[in-house]
Amino acid sequence: MRKNNKRGAILNAAFEVVEEKGARHLTIDAVAAQSGMSKGGVLYHFASKSDLLSGMLETLIELNQARVEEQQAANPGSNEISPILEAMAGMTSRERRASLALLAVAAEDSELLDPAREYMQRTFDEVIGNSRDQMAGAILLLASEGLRFLDVLDINPFSQRRNKEILSYLQERAEGL
Repeated sequence: MRKNNKRGAILNAAFEVVEEKGARHLTIDAVAAQSGMSKGGVLYHFASKSDLLSGMLETLIELNQARVEEQQAANPGSNEISPILEAMAGMTSRERRASLALLAVAAEDSELLDPAREYMQRTFDEVIGNSRDQMAGAILLLASEGLRFLDVLDINPFSQRRNKEILSYLQERAEGL
């Protein structure tokens, strides 16, 4: 149990480094300093920066999946895409910054994103497979993920209010699927 607590503390420190200083400052040394652990302690749990980034990606996927499941529990009987759209709206600024850091590193090592590819494949398969109109389901999911991507890159031209209106519009369209 202690190992998991330390691993979680290290991941939290990594998210803090990215949030406070940006992706360029994410190093094992910076994470060690932020977590109050030695560099060796960090390396014990994450043998490399790539391993640390993989842990961060795994955490982001788990957070998103938990939001989807929370929305499914709150809205039993809803279609497959509605909880996903709601979960997307719940992404925090910390998660956005960490996602950007992962994208920057993935440019050098695209295999780092394999878990994200698998998660998105499962998500699309589930949504499309359970939609009466599979093309509409795919388009709605693509639109929401496009909006998320614009947020991650911090190039979304819309205000938060407008984003909510767009997500609400997508939700309305999803209700008929």
